[in-house]
Amino acid sequence: MPPPSLLRLCTRISKSTAAPRRPLTCTRFVPRPTNTHPSFGLSRTMASSTAPLQEWLVIVPDFEGALEKRLAVRGEHLTEVKKDDERFWLWGGAMLEEPITEGQAPKMKGSAMLIGANSREEVVERLKKDVYVKGEVWDWTKVQIIPFKSALRKAL
Repeated sequence: MPPPSLLRLCTRISKSTAAPRRPLTCTRFVPRPTNTHPSFGLSRTMASSTAPLQEWLVIVPDFEGALEKRLAVRGEHLTEVKKDDERFWLWGGAMLEEPITEGQAPKMKGSAMLIGANSREEVVERLKKDVYVKGEVWDWTKVQIIPFKSALRKAL
């Protein structure tokens, strides 16, 4: 027989998950996994047709000397980004050669972004349509698409 503390836990679980008119008893002892993290063994059930949303850290450098091209298509890029699902672009911006100083134009050298997508293929498909790729701003041959898990995100 399980210890009294476990019986109380089983009764509490039975009360919260039992179907109507079902006796409130603990029918079997299921030990908690002793492995690592408290969330071990807990998972959400998802429809098999869609993968769960994942975070992807994307780092893509600009071609050498692409600043003028970048500035020429920047407005179109930002307009198109706003049309995507709000979960796709989690954050993003220009990578700089050096910190911005007052009175100086930023010296951009590429982009970094965090994207929410179900797969790497979804990220690649969308980014290849971007005006920064088509307009030869981003050097697509050097793109890095890295699976990522945010621990903390804050706005400035």
